[in-house]
Amino acid sequence: MKMLNVRFGDTQNLKIKDAVDVLGLDASKIARAALRLGLNQLLTLAARDVDKAVDLTLINEVRARQ
Repeated sequence: MKMLNVRFGDTQNLKIKDAVDVLGLDASKIARAALRLGLNQLLTLAARDVDKAVDLTLINEVRARQ
């Protein structure tokens, strides 16, 4: 597995910690699963409408930095 140099915003860190508490799983596993789920959603949307997928990506990238 290749390591990605990714930093999460405060909100994402809190959500990951909440998920760790609820699910009882390791934070890395939760982050990997969330990334996979999100990528699948983006690619599914892009298969139907690339412009909407780009818009969704850019909007959520801004939200993720907060």
